[in-house]
Amino acid sequence: MRKIDFHIHTVASNLDSQFSFSMEKLKEYIETAKLDCIAITNHNLFARDQFERIRAATSIPIFPGIEVDLEGAQILVIADGQNIADFDSCCTKVSSACGSVSSISVNQFQEIFEDLSQYILIPHYDKKPAIKEQTLERLRPHVTAGEVSSPKKFIYCLKDADRLVPVYFSDCRIRDDLKHIPVRQTFIDCNELSFSTVKHCLRDKQKVSLSEADGNELFQIFEDGQHISTGLNVIIGGRSSGKSHTLQAISERFPNVRHIKQFALVARDEQGDQMRFNELLSQQHSLFSKDYLSELQRVVDDVIDIDLQEDERAATRYLESLLKHARETEKHDVFSRAVLFAEELYQTADQNGLRDLIASTKNLIRNEEFRAIIDKNVPLDGLKSLYVELMILFTERDQLHRKKVWVNELVQRVKEQLKIKTAAPTIADFDPYKTVLNNRKIEKFRSIVRRAQTPREIMRKQCRGFEIVAEVGQFSGAGELKQLSRSQVAFKQAFDAYDDPYGFLQALKALEERIPAAEYYKFFVKIEYKILNKHGFEASGGERSEFFLLQEIENAQAFDMLLIDEPESSFDNLFLKNDVNEIIKDISKTMPVVLVTHNNTVGVSIRPDYLLCTRKEVEGGEVRWRIYSGFPTDRQLSSVDGRVLKTWDVAMQYFEAGHSAYEERRRSYEDLED
Repeated sequence: MRKIDFHIHTVASNLDSQFSFSMEKLKEYIETAKLDCIAITNHNLFARDQFERIRAATSIPIFPGIEVDLEGAQILVIADGQNIADFDSCCTKVSSACGSVSSISVNQFQEIFEDLSQYILIPHYDKKPAIKEQTLERLRPHVTAGEVSSPKKFIYCLKDADRLVPVYFSDCRIRDDLKHIPVRQTFIDCNELSFSTVKHCLRDKQKVSLSEADGNELFQIFEDGQHISTGLNVIIGGRSSGKSHTLQAISERFPNVRHIKQFALVARDEQGDQMRFNELLSQQHSLFSKDYLSELQRVVDDVIDIDLQEDERAATRYLESLLKHARETEKHDVFSRAVLFAEELYQTADQNGLRDLIASTKNLIRNEEFRAIIDKNVPLDGLKSLYVELMILFTERDQLHRKKVWVNELVQRVKEQLKIKTAAPTIADFDPYKTVLNNRKIEKFRSIVRRAQTPREIMRKQCRGFEIVAEVGQFSGAGELKQLSRSQVAFKQAFDAYDDPYGFLQALKALEERIPAAEYYKFFVKIEYKILNKHGFEASGGERSEFFLLQEIENAQAFDMLLIDEPESSFDNLFLKNDVNEIIKDISKTMPVVLVTHNNTVGVSIRPDYLLCTRKEVEGGEVRWRIYSGFPTDRQLSSVDGRVLKTWDVAMQYFEAGHSAYEERRRSYEDLED
């Protein structure tokens, strides 16, 4: 097996933060990681002089390469190094092309590199920015493998026959201040490290792995060579032996890790914990809340611009101007007596309802999934006939609407000119139909909001022994509105008008600079979530913590690794065995999980794939921190520097408080049973 890293940066491009290359750090990386072959792949450039100095200063094969921005993604292009001048020329063209645009096209890429079969091509695959499927299809005959960003995605690609051969590289900047030596590399099953042999291996899923001796069961986490399983790992050890420190170190070295720290979910202050609990539930179900209130949001948006006070003022101005116009007849002239002087405009209406009906009919015609049911109840010919009639009606109404708009604009211009020329009092513009319609809308708006605020249950669903219940009702105070807004806005004045939906809407509009209009609908109806235990009662503080631990673990599916620090510090053994162990085992089938524990219910009953024991040891007056590791079936656990511990002794010491304590408990249980 040979260890390779084909994604190394030695020059800062315009896509990098500035760094200074260190030859000594590169040598240290090669030596510490025990690399057999590397490639230098800088962003959109190839530094030929530097590459030749690197190749001369190191003893392992080094291939020239470049990381190209290709249609919004990135792809590694690695050459055999036989003709550096030609490769340098191609890379210069890439640098020039990418200097004027953010990325090049596939056509440009093919024109620059010509015969793509002579290169190793490795696009970002399960790694951002990932190659687009259409781009990959055009390059697929020449693509060698796909770069992934984590062991989880490496295993996923291996298991899926339709996905590319995965490779896992460091993507590292070799700099003076490099804090951690990278631990992201790929092993390939070959002896000879020629370009063609390497390329052949990278096309075969059977020839790539995350570790040398254990295939894809283990992968490296620390610079010293420490490995963990790609499945479920359990870390044990004495107090202050480095267990939590180990989890933190893993978290710092790997991106996209979910780290559930000790006591993080435990209830402390009852009131504060209840508020935090409700807020987290609301966040988790925000999409449900938004969907439930979507109809109310449309109603709010429809009435948001209605101003009843302005309508009343407009009516007053109209009546006063009409009376004045009637009283001052002596001022009437040829202009004021013109028919158009007091002409009313045509009423226009939108066709949104008709548009929706046409769209619905069109969906019924096009739908294939439920074709049989639709045809059984509504003949297809009838739907088509309906669609045609609706379109004819829409066209007729649309033409009439356009004519009315045109006439209204013409009449309005004439009226404005007549008003300018006449000495008679003008009649203020007023639309009684619109005013009446606005009043009816607001009446309906008040009715809809009050109905939406009526207390009731709107959702109930099972979730691992608990029930999530959502209820709606009214907000009880300004503090709840402030909490919902997550701002420092004072809602006291707005809440005083809460009982009148229209008045409350006007009060919210007064806060427009601090509360976006698009969020007004959220403040009318309170949606509250509750968690019920298996007996149907509202969950206690401890039960809420149990629920959130299960939720946190389940939500970790979106991450690449899950770290959990001593869950037994907060929960009882029955819950751990029946609930936590089950979900952890399930999730460890799809991603690496590292669990710190000293509890045999978790550590033993969960049946981990790999066991790690942290030890604080004193040697020659100096403190040494070691990790002993191995498979649970191994007789011994070993450290990276060759020290060993008996697995039996470790289990007895940290799970059972020693062999004598274990025997004493065992006899006590037997006596109780008898």
